[in-house]
Amino acid sequence: MSETGEELHNHPDAFDYLTPGEQKHLTSWIETNLKPTKTFNDRRTSYGLKHLFEDTGGFYIGNGAFKGAMIKCGFKAKDESALNWVFNVSERSVNQTRIRANRLK
Repeated sequence: MSETGEELHNHPDAFDYLTPGEQKHLTSWIETNLKPTKTFNDRRTSYGLKHLFEDTGGFYIGNGAFKGAMIKCGFKAKDESALNWVFNVSERSVNQTRIRANRLK
């Protein structure tokens, strides 16, 4: 890949550079916590969702790795040319994840 580090950091292929254990942890977290919807949720972006993952038992990842994981888990992106992607993710599932995380603190 001829992309710079910054471009790769935001490219969904960055998911492939995570270790197999990191990939499994991330995709399991997505499948457990985030639910797909038929419509896109403009209130949440890949950048905010990656921070939710990091803050609720995850580890540091780049925006691109999170985008790649969401695609691997079957979510759809509204505009793949955007820096921060909007997905068809349920607002309720995001809020419930935040609530569960706050209870554990």
